[in-house]
Amino acid sequence: MAIAVAAMTASRALGADAARGEKLYERCAPCHALKSTSEKLAGPPLVGMVGRAIGSGPGFDYSPAMEAAGRKGLKWDETQLRAYLADPQAVVPGSFMQRPPLANDAERADIVAYLAKVAR
Repeated sequence: MAIAVAAMTASRALGADAARGEKLYERCAPCHALKSTSEKLAGPPLVGMVGRAIGSGPGFDYSPAMEAAGRKGLKWDETQLRAYLADPQAVVPGSFMQRPPLANDAERADIVAYLAKVAR
């Protein structure tokens, strides 16, 4: 809970807009569900990701690089998510995810604010 509150507080300080993030999330939805699902998508479900170790969500075959990042103790928080959405390969080299279609930091902040709100 404290992680979610901190993420939302930081998002507000950046002027992030979770409602706008919800609309922007439509770009992510073809690959990422917001809930656990039996449907196999290209990316892992994002349910419970805020505060979770990177590469550790149940039922998804993560890249070895993502699993190694989680074993090193890296967790998904607002800072990690924004950096990853800006350049996945810079944060976790060898990750399966390529650069998502989010043009600027404001869009990334909005998506992260939305994920902090719903993906717990």
